[in-house]
Amino acid sequence: MANSPHLIVIGAGPGGYATAFMASDQGLDVTLIDDAPNPGGVCLYRGCIPSKALLHVARLLQETKLAREWGVRFNKPIIDLDELRSWKDGVVGKMTKGLGALSRQRKINYIQGRAKFIGPHQLIVTRDRQQQNIRFDKAVVATGSRPARISSLWIKSEHLMDSTGALEIPTIPSSLLVI
Repeated sequence: MANSPHLIVIGAGPGGYATAFMASDQGLDVTLIDDAPNPGGVCLYRGCIPSKALLHVARLLQETKLAREWGVRFNKPIIDLDELRSWKDGVVGKMTKGLGALSRQRKINYIQGRAKFIGPHQLIVTRDRQQQNIRFDKAVVATGSRPARISSLWIKSEHLMDSTGALEIPTIPSSLLVI
């Protein structure tokens, strides 16, 4: 059994890593637990940040169209979707690695895995069928969100996707309805 940290934070998204950073800055011994290899959560890995990266490109394309009004013309763009996706993934990778480095600088014990409470001051973290028991004084659960699915409207179709699937879309559709 590991030593008893003052604080366990489960979930390394913006709520979890911010809590861990602040607690560490206040002198607490902190363990941060998440499935991902680095902090970031849904927002950074599959939500806000990759969406904003792609929106930046869309805005650039829109501005090249508007530039015609100013007398500046561009050729029709050629979009290499694999290269664009790779660039987006690179943005995410840099940011998550940066948060990992900030965690190490603050001496936060980052554990990759899934946590399950087994008592009021004890949990098990599982990763690749390996388990680690951890005792703690206090815990913060900041497990974030998942895309919502309305079961009565959800059908198996390549044309129906959640927000995570939309970020990995294999081709650019001629039209798209977002609900």
